[in-house]
This record gives sequence, C-alpha cells and structure tokens, in this order.
Amino acid sequence: MQFDTLSYTKRLTEAGERPAVAEVHAMTMANAFGMYIDNVVTTDYLDATLDKRFAEFDSRMERRFAEQDSKFEGRFNSTESDLRVLKWGQAVLVAAVLLPQLARLVS
Repeated sequence: MQFDTLSYTKRLTEAGERPAVAEVHAMTMANAFGMYIDNVVTTDYLDATLDKRFAEFDSRMERRFAEQDSKFEGRFNSTESDLRVLKWGQAVLVAAVLLPQLARLVS
C-alpha cells in the first residue's frame, strides 16, 4: 500500500489550499502513513497466525489426551489385577469362616 501524495496535493489545492501548504501536508501524511503501515494487520496475516496457533494448541491437546489415555490404561490394567487379588482374598475369607462351621456340623 502506498500513499499518493500527488493526488492528495491536487485535492487540497482544488479545495482552496495554497500549493506549498498542500505539499507539506501531503508529505506529512505520507510519513505518518509510512510509519503506521507496519502496524496494520491484514486478514491473511491474521488467518495464518490464528491457524498456526490453533494447530499448535490442537497438537498440545492431542499429546495431553494421549498421556491421559495411557495413564488410564495403566490404571485399568492394575485395577483388573487388583480385583483378581481381592476375589481370591474373599474366597479365602469365606473358606476360613465356613470350614470351621462345616467341621462342627460334620462332627
């Protein structure tokens, strides 16, 4: 993008401004425009920046979900083995309580 100083000067002159003042004003506007043009955000730049940041965020979230999934898988596997131990413990407890009662009935 460029600022057209010549057409701006002509428009000021046609509006009744003296040519010397119109030229100074046009140059001042061109300098100001040039200083601030770097701060203008275009739609393409904004889209590219947001796309990049959302892609990075999605990548981080996928990694975190994968980590959580692996933690849960580890817990469920250990839970199954823990349940197996508990079942055997219950069986031993039931046998310890029932066997003496059965021994009394038999004798």
